[in-house]
Amino acid sequence: MPPTQSRRYVVSSGNVPAPHFPISTAMSQAQAKQPPALSPVPSPGHSLSLQETLRVMDVAREMRDQREQAEEMFRRDDLRVALREKLMRTARLSGDNVTEAEIDAAIGQYMETLHTYQDPEPGLKRFLAHCWVWRNRIIWSLAGVAGITGGLWYFFG
Repeated sequence: MPPTQSRRYVVSSGNVPAPHFPISTAMSQAQAKQPPALSPVPSPGHSLSLQETLRVMDVAREMRDQREQAEEMFRRDDLRVALREKLMRTARLSGDNVTEAEIDAAIGQYMETLHTYQDPEPGLKRFLAHCWVWRNRIIWSLAGVAGITGGLWYFFG
């Protein structure tokens, strides 16, 4: 067969007649049906400098934090409603005559002081807690004083 002629391949699947066309023609038709290759388009973040990338990440982090704060506020409102219902039920069961306004005021006061710091009362427990926190400095200071005292005793004693 001369090199310019192409071979014909026939593939048949049962009763369906197979088309008779050269493979080279089928390949060129398949290539013609494909859309042209798109030129690479740079993404918007491709040419950002390190500072600009960090700035964008800071904005994204801030947006996430604000969303979390908003969700926490909604949860806090749900918590207030659930706490109000529970306190009203408890008051009814115990026979207390408490109004919703009084319960709302109590919940408001509780929520205002929920995350506030109050110094502990002075006493032995507070002193021991401070000693525990400062234990390394206290130990090193005592070791230094003992070393100096021992040195003075050794040299002048």
